[in-house]
Amino acid sequence: MREFHFKAMTANDMLYDLCIIGAGPMGSAAARHATLIEPGLKVCVIGPKEPKNYQETLECSHGIFSSHYDEGRIATLLHQWQSRAELARRSQSRFSEIAQQTGIEFYERVGHLVIGNQNDPYIQRVQKIMACMKTQVEILDKRGLSEKYPFLSQTLSEDTFILSESSGYVSPRRLIKAQLKAARLQGCALIDDVVDHVTEVNQSDGSKQMKVSTRKGQIYLARKVLLAPGGFIGFRDLLPKGKKLDIKLMKPRLAFAELTDRDVRRLSNMPVITWKDKLRSIHCYILPPIKYPDGKYYIKIGRRSEEEFHSADEVAEYFKRDPSEKAADSELLGLLLKLIKDLEVVSSHGDSCFTAHTPTGRLYCDMITPTLGVAAVGNGCGVDTSEEIGNMAARMIVSGRWNHDLPYEKFKAKFKVESSVPSSL
Repeated sequence: MREFHFKAMTANDMLYDLCIIGAGPMGSAAARHATLIEPGLKVCVIGPKEPKNYQETLECSHGIFSSHYDEGRIATLLHQWQSRAELARRSQSRFSEIAQQTGIEFYERVGHLVIGNQNDPYIQRVQKIMACMKTQVEILDKRGLSEKYPFLSQTLSEDTFILSESSGYVSPRRLIKAQLKAARLQGCALIDDVVDHVTEVNQSDGSKQMKVSTRKGQIYLARKVLLAPGGFIGFRDLLPKGKKLDIKLMKPRLAFAELTDRDVRRLSNMPVITWKDKLRSIHCYILPPIKYPDGKYYIKIGRRSEEEFHSADEVAEYFKRDPSEKAADSELLGLLLKLIKDLEVVSSHGDSCFTAHTPTGRLYCDMITPTLGVAAVGNGCGVDTSEEIGNMAARMIVSGRWNHDLPYEKFKAKFKVESSVPSSL
């Protein structure tokens, strides 16, 4: 299959009906949906390509990096918010359609386990939501777990409670590649650049247009703009003066364990695992063996931390750190070895990653002005729900108002009352 590339755009006087800023999970999905909603709509999406190697990362001057430069993200219906579970359900329902259209496979339905305690509020909320949505969930005990997945340890506590469902994981890289290819086939222009400024300008006839200025010195005009740049929305001059979204950028804890060929075969039916045991202070997620671009298979284990980024400079320094300095989280490796019997780790390492979070735990999808909308901040679940978020955002920005059956109040943007302008590169 022909390799997919961004198209180089240089026309300064191009007027688009819609400019989408951010070519990540949400922006790429919104681009595909916008061109479906109105096939004749002139749409562009602006975002930088992934660096090919560490040297390109070091030489990157625009300061935009992403956590979707990865091969595995949980795709699950077992969320503790019903709106998030519904976004995931609708997203998964269209994965095969997108793959068929583009020829790019990105979803592996390997199953998903939630391991926890029946009395944990998280487990109880998930069960309640699954019952409301009539999602098929199998309940396992330690014996049932051992029969289905004999490689998992029996050192789990006797009160362990397991939920099993038939989701899996997606490759963020390939998901975005598929969404952008579909959008391009439907007429969307793809621009490899970074947006530094968005301003509203008045026209002589009294109408308003959005002026989009990029790092490469280009200027694009659009009738409407949708902001979908992920956590970097606070590090560029994209929102109206005095507006700053109420978000936090957090640094997750990560460990990648390289596997032997024997363990790759032994764990061939391993599901995605969410392990949450509040009584024992355990809360992590584990991806099954996945082949990475270096040709090796890794299991990834991660968890949220309370370590926060405060500036674009901090993020840039973190992503540009020498790979040899990105050590695997030893505590997480310990949990992995505790859960999987006789696991032989060839090597281990960490990686650069950040997640954006809101006070409500829900993403922002809202019109900021009549010509400017936002769809951002996935709270650590932005990839597996991004397809339906893109649909939601595209319907909103094209119509200029909320145009989705899920309640607007759940996605309304919240702003910080007092804030200083964040540092930018």
